[in-house]
Amino acid sequence: MYSYTTMQKHTTDNKIYGVYLKSLLNLKITLSITEIGNNLKQNLEKKIAAKIEGKCIVQGFIKPNSTHIVNYSSGNVNSAFVDFQVVFECMVCHPVEGMLIECKSKTITKAGIHAEVVDETGIVPVTVFIARDHNYNDVTFNNVKENETILVRVIGTRFELNDSYICVIGKLAHRRELTTSNKKYLDGGEKPRLNLMEENVTLEMLSSDDEK
Repeated sequence: MYSYTTMQKHTTDNKIYGVYLKSLLNLKITLSITEIGNNLKQNLEKKIAAKIEGKCIVQGFIKPNSTHIVNYSSGNVNSAFVDFQVVFECMVCHPVEGMLIECKSKTITKAGIHAEVVDETGIVPVTVFIARDHNYNDVTFNNVKENETILVRVIGTRFELNDSYICVIGKLAHRRELTTSNKKYLDGGEKPRLNLMEENVTLEMLSSDDEK
């Protein structure tokens, strides 16, 4: 099952966006009666983190240690369990077509350049492949070295639920495409907020049996 984007599906802005967007999600969480108490909020956050952090969900890759509960509903008792609707913030990575991202080249082969986006904590939410065929007439492409920071324009993305990173197909971009006024570097500047609640997005997590 492939995911879909919850952001804009295409962008032509010549900006380097941050690898993550702050997002607002809604998730149904079930706790046992024994988990209900003064530490209810902490138990809800732990359950959410275990379900979604460090992996891909429908909305994209969720950064580890980034979930924070905004509010949650009164519990609905179901036998020995209690169901809660939880609204929480988290950092989501999901590059879209046309977006400019910075990454580091890892290996260079006859087929193309394999690169990675590495965040400030060392997590790799995105792997990038730049096909030589997409840059056959680009002199700069042949001058790229391993472990060099490069600028890539996203052509397409692919990932499945629970993947540990997003795969991006991209094309080598050039710094001259940017202007000083519209640069947004990987780890700097204010990043736009993505509010999925406005689209009535409800995140339903699949159990291990459902995924099969």
